[in-house]
Amino acid sequence: MILRNIIFLFFVYYLPAFSQTTDCFDFKFSSLDVTFILDENLIVGSNELYFNRTCITDSIDIDLHANFTVDSILMSNKRIEFSRMGNQISIPLTSSMDDLIIKIFYNGFPKLSKNPPWDGGIVFEKDNNGFYWVGIACQLSGASLWWPNKDKLYDEPDSMKMKFTVSDPYIVVSNGRLLNIETNNNLKSYTWFVTNSINNYNITFNIGLFSHFSDSLSGIKGVLDLDYYVLPDDLYNAKIHFNQVKPMISVFEKKFGPYPFYEDGYKIVQSPYLGMEHQSCISYGNQFKNGYLGTYPDDIDFDFIIIHESAHEWWGNSVSMKDRLDMWIHEAFATYSEVLYVEDIYGYDKMLVYLNYQRDKILNKKPIINNIYLDTDMYYKGSWMLHTLRSIINNDSLWYEILSGIQHEFKHQTVNTQDIIKYIERKSGFNLSSFFKQYLYTKHIPVFEYFFENINGNNYLKYRWNSAVANFSMPILVKISFNEYDWIQPENFWQEIKVDSINVNNFSINENLFLIEVNCVK
Repeated sequence: MILRNIIFLFFVYYLPAFSQTTDCFDFKFSSLDVTFILDENLIVGSNELYFNRTCITDSIDIDLHANFTVDSILMSNKRIEFSRMGNQISIPLTSSMDDLIIKIFYNGFPKLSKNPPWDGGIVFEKDNNGFYWVGIACQLSGASLWWPNKDKLYDEPDSMKMKFTVSDPYIVVSNGRLLNIETNNNLKSYTWFVTNSINNYNITFNIGLFSHFSDSLSGIKGVLDLDYYVLPDDLYNAKIHFNQVKPMISVFEKKFGPYPFYEDGYKIVQSPYLGMEHQSCISYGNQFKNGYLGTYPDDIDFDFIIIHESAHEWWGNSVSMKDRLDMWIHEAFATYSEVLYVEDIYGYDKMLVYLNYQRDKILNKKPIINNIYLDTDMYYKGSWMLHTLRSIINNDSLWYEILSGIQHEFKHQTVNTQDIIKYIERKSGFNLSSFFKQYLYTKHIPVFEYFFENINGNNYLKYRWNSAVANFSMPILVKISFNEYDWIQPENFWQEIKVDSINVNNFSINENLFLIEVNCVK
């Protein structure tokens, strides 16, 4: 997900749809059928949900925002009674069957987003020619904002079919592959199919008068289809601007392994808001400008939305969070992916420039993992945390094995923070408990404190970590001898080393490699 330099509150109102609990159902498949009546901003539809029951229970809960009316519910093609409380539909189970098929018929007026994609809702705009241009933003509020589903992050449908009906001449673009187009009088139905598991909030629709062009990439797993849907007035610019896509995917495949969704293809759709990482159907609204709406550091002029949102195909869409508290797995790794892209395309020195551009946005006001706030630190501090981790591992071959290994180990799976930490520890051989406690669970970054002392004509460097975490230990590179950096391993207590020849004024720490503060205490 994209981020502006603001702090915004994640209201408790949203938390129930994303809390991680154990339940008795495995969400296997969904067949969504929606008709859009654009002149009224009305949705009329149904969703057929397939579940496997994994333990004994007498009911199942489905999520759908209360502003929608549920007309009826069928189970195994029989109409059944149900109850509603707020955004939750409770359906009694009278059958002992383990395989459940539930079809929900519903209609209503979806909430309008006031500030997409940060504020959830339908994005209902018109293009420069007066035609409807519609999308959806629901990452923070959940997919049940517009369609009925089990809105839990830890359980993704294994595949999904989406049929969208709209008045001619509009086109509806969604995730995966276009199976067919049906015409009925002045209505057109577009059926899309996603072969792979998918986050509920990643299911999307884009309505407009789009022009379509395509390309392909010879990737690690063969030919990857690339499709682009843009407004006709922007077709010329798009064909030039989207030339960034193929080298970007090649870089990410080199760093992380194969693009995770070859079966569903790669797609960018021009949207009426800045962007979102909808799986195999990335929403793009950066106005065909480089950087972030034209702003970027130095000459590092890639299109931020293309690179960041595409990185989420690996970090967020393939390797996905189980709970909102694990969201750093999406955002820190995707933001750090920008860094690796810069290193590959622009070179190592430009990577450091870009990292320091990110560092200027770190706030240190709340821990990255917290229950209330989503702010820049999940992105930029998270990126610097990973850069610091790369530095202390001090073995780039191993570092890239870890990154690609996470993608291989957890491909198309939901994970939590401990899954990722344990994997990195196992592969690196490092005990990183205090490292992640410091950077993820406290708002503080560690402070390297030092001073020099002359004792009986001998110079000593005395140093320690002043940190928020007990027993914090992390190696860093310091310049002790002339023009040479050496590793030291500070702890939470004072240590010393004898330095025979050093100009104290020339002592330095390589702060380009570590997210730390440095304080000379004497």
